[in-house]
Amino acid sequence: FIKTSRKMKNTINFKKPKVLFFDINETILDLNLLRTEINNLFGQDIFDLWFAKLLHKSLVFTITGNFESFTQIAVHTLKQVSMVKGVNLTDDIFVKLSDTLSSLPPYPDVVNTLEILRQKGYIIVALSNSSQSLLVKQLANAKIDHLFNEQISVELFCKYKPHKQVYQEATKLLNKKAEECMLIAAHDWDIFGALCSGLRAAFVKRDGIDTYFLSVEPELKVDNLFSLAERL
Repeated sequence: FIKTSRKMKNTINFKKPKVLFFDINETILDLNLLRTEINNLFGQDIFDLWFAKLLHKSLVFTITGNFESFTQIAVHTLKQVSMVKGVNLTDDIFVKLSDTLSSLPPYPDVVNTLEILRQKGYIIVALSNSSQSLLVKQLANAKIDHLFNEQISVELFCKYKPHKQVYQEATKLLNKKAEECMLIAAHDWDIFGALCSGLRAAFVKRDGIDTYFLSVEPELKVDNLFSLAERL
């Protein structure tokens, strides 16, 4: 009875946001195809190391007030890893990997969920660390670009998530208050950045992604986007 009462109370008090910002890579698009290609090139599980270095390098650029495109940083860090591991990667390999990154498939729960959320009246926005040109290609190739009202790259702000300015400036572009916006992401660091910027947040669990929330936790935690659509 107590659990039921609490659930009812939470449902009654839940105020729906107006704008839903969706992280793209690993939240909307499945990176497993890219993971397989990179691991096969090295003959070992190297993807997580590369991706961690990619995020680290993007944060270094952000903190120091510099900026390079996500694609440039991705190539540079992969070259670093290849040198450490003694694997020679030719230019055509980087072109192939770049093509894969721009042609990732959406997770199975994406299309129906976005359609439902649009029908419910939410403003659906892509907010990605990908460059604007890459983001446009990714959503178009995944055949989901029509499901987003806006497509925003951090390139516009010359800073990477989770810098607070990214989330704050994104809300201003939509002419909405921070508390009217919610970030949906599969990364705890992205969630943390949004919460620290005054936005609301929902965490969606994706296989293979470790999660550890710092001092604040997201308003919603769901196992998939179908559950998110039900909660919203």
